[in-house]
Amino acid sequence: MSEQVVRPAPAATEVFGEYSPAVTCAAGVILVLTIAVIDQLTGYDLHLGVLYLVPITMVTWSAGGKWGVALGVVATAVWVMMFRSEHHYPNNFYFYWDAAVQFIIFAIVIYLIARLREAIRGHEFSLSVLEKLDAPAYVVDLQRQTVLLGNREFRTAFDGRSAEDLAGQPAHESRFALADGRPALLRILKR
Repeated sequence: MSEQVVRPAPAATEVFGEYSPAVTCAAGVILVLTIAVIDQLTGYDLHLGVLYLVPITMVTWSAGGKWGVALGVVATAVWVMMFRSEHHYPNNFYFYWDAAVQFIIFAIVIYLIARLREAIRGHEFSLSVLEKLDAPAYVVDLQRQTVLLGNREFRTAFDGRSAEDLAGQPAHESRFALADGRPALLRILKR
């Protein structure tokens, strides 16, 4: 018998709180400035650049990649202004190389967080649409022949039944590919 993995759609939650993007951006700027003050007090030899990733991640998650990049540019510019005269390198090139590497790390994290944000929000949207259907509906992984998820109507009437058992039920069907490329089937059961 195949393993059943039918669960309800998760409630939309925000990792960094349910604040508006404007509030999160303002908090991000305040955090960058706070980290900059601490960074200045500890001096150039103790690199605290990784701490800037916290507000940059918050802003990217809440407001999107463009705002994350903007805050990354601000954080890098503040860091350069603070330490341009304090570095110990014989040549300024090495200092600016450090700043470029720091920004590239920020950009990579921003890109990854923005992509994750899009993927999760798209998945939450798909699940919320499925939950709003009045008829029992579920998704089958066609390679494994398992029920991946079902809406509330499906869970109430058919929870625990295998994909093979449900295949005989009359339904509207639509094939699609899962995010990893596996073939799947959406079945909306007829009443």
